[in-house]
Amino acid sequence: MSSLALPSENHVELPSADLCQDSTISRPRYVVLQSLVGVMLAYQLLSGAELIASRPTIGVIVVGLVAMVLCLWYVPTSILQAAWFSGTVIGIDTVLVTSTIYLSGNARSELYLSYFILMLIAASVRRLSHIIGLSLLLCAGYGVILYQGVVQTGALSPGHLLGVPVLLVMATFYGLALQTIGAERQQKTLLLGSIEALKETERALEASRDQLEVRIKGLKGDLSRANEHVRQEKKEREVLEQQLHEAQKMEAISRIAGGIANELSHLVSVIGRQTGVVLSGLKPDDPLYGPVDDIFRSGGQAAAVTAQLAGLGLHDGHLRQVLSVKAVLEEIRGVMRGLLPASIDLSIVIEDAPMDVEADREGLEQVLLHLAVNARDAMPNGGRLLIEAKQAFPGHLPKVLIQVTDTGSGMSQETQSHMFEPFFSTKEMKVGLGLTAVYGIVKHSAGQVDVVSRPGEGTVVRVALPLVRQGRPPAPSILAHVAAKGRETVLLVEPNEIDRKLALSTLLRHRYQVLEASSSVEALLLTQRHSGAVHVAVTDLMMSEIGGRDLARRLLKHHPMMLPLFVSGYDDETMVSHRLNPRYLLRRPYRQTGLVEKVRELLDA
Repeated sequence: MSSLALPSENHVELPSADLCQDSTISRPRYVVLQSLVGVMLAYQLLSGAELIASRPTIGVIVVGLVAMVLCLWYVPTSILQAAWFSGTVIGIDTVLVTSTIYLSGNARSELYLSYFILMLIAASVRRLSHIIGLSLLLCAGYGVILYQGVVQTGALSPGHLLGVPVLLVMATFYGLALQTIGAERQQKTLLLGSIEALKETERALEASRDQLEVRIKGLKGDLSRANEHVRQEKKEREVLEQQLHEAQKMEAISRIAGGIANELSHLVSVIGRQTGVVLSGLKPDDPLYGPVDDIFRSGGQAAAVTAQLAGLGLHDGHLRQVLSVKAVLEEIRGVMRGLLPASIDLSIVIEDAPMDVEADREGLEQVLLHLAVNARDAMPNGGRLLIEAKQAFPGHLPKVLIQVTDTGSGMSQETQSHMFEPFFSTKEMKVGLGLTAVYGIVKHSAGQVDVVSRPGEGTVVRVALPLVRQGRPPAPSILAHVAAKGRETVLLVEPNEIDRKLALSTLLRHRYQVLEASSSVEALLLTQRHSGAVHVAVTDLMMSEIGGRDLARRLLKHHPMMLPLFVSGYDDETMVSHRLNPRYLLRRPYRQTGLVEKVRELLDA
């Protein structure tokens, strides 16, 4: 940074005190000179033989001469040193001398001529020494003329002789006055130069001030940007600290949930195996058969919950691959529409730009479905659900932003702080493990989840995933070796809505015909209305109304070629104790690719 400095040539020198002091006639000089003039003029008036004026008039003039000397003694210094004062005194003395010469009767042409020449000399010469020198020469000439007159007339009067000192005194007066005027002019010239230099300095100061203001403005702008940068970094740091805290909390919860699921799995397996042993020794009409079967069913439900807990860590085994978010949204649009009632308006807006991410397809679909279900539950009276996909550049890093906006009831800050915790619920919201799974899936894909919500103002959920650079082709959405061969129909019976929709999306994508049911009763009704064949029935083993095995028995009466595939949280050993072939078993938790591979395996057997 360059410093600002005033130019050195603008240095201003003011007139010195000595020059100001020398430019004026001091009071003693005034008094002495005026006293000499007064004495000589009074003497000439009082001693003249041929006076023109009367004695009273002469007395008045003499008193005036004395008064003028007194005035010079008592006049204020400010008036005495004024530039006009010496000129005024010279003018008055000139009038007095001229009048005295006339009134005393000594008005001769040579005296007037000498006096006139003296004034010309004073007007032409500026230095006092020159004026006095020339005045002496003039007095000498006047003396010569006076001598010639005395020789011719033979008479000499005091008035004749007084003309010489009068001329000398007036010459001195004129010289001092002109010297004063010259000094005043010199001082004025210096002052004008000083004023011009001051103006130049003022202009330089104004220019420097303008430069300084521009520099200060720039520094203020830099300071403001620096403060904004610091605030932004502080905000980003707080966000990162919060994300780290959430990640650590969710990691701890996942570890705890995994440990609990592992322990519960052993306990549930024991319950399942022992109930299998007991049921194998009881007849269906035995009074104990029903209670033991209820224990087995309850164990099955416990096994399903255990599978959900174990599913929190399932994303560790997710297959991350390059996916097109645009293609995933287009393929799952129909499935998401099936989740929503007619009172909710669904809009999907996809930006026309590359939006490839590296993630697990099943996990991404699960995230979208969970967010859609949560938005639906927040709008029991209907509303609008908007799903947007676009590129974003937070922190100059390209990302794909999936934004889900609803017009529902919204959430409080307290609810938002716990919404990703397992089994967290309120009177308004029961999220179970859904959002916990969402958080884990997104974090596993190096993304972030951000929620903005206020009570009564809806909710906005933003999922940001890193954008994959072009050059890496997306993975195919269909696995050719497990796709349907012809018109193969699968009956899908799954009470869990998210699991059912995920399975539906996967089967439809692999070109299977799917009959979707949320209960065994609905499945029976669907198959009765279905005129074609049912090749595979994927059904939950433990259902509240009719169990999976009972449902399969009823369906086989109308579709004898149907193959059952039971989904359960029990292990193979437990299923064997209940006389269930592991070939027809799909154990929870499972991946959707495992489901479609199992279906293909049964059909190809």
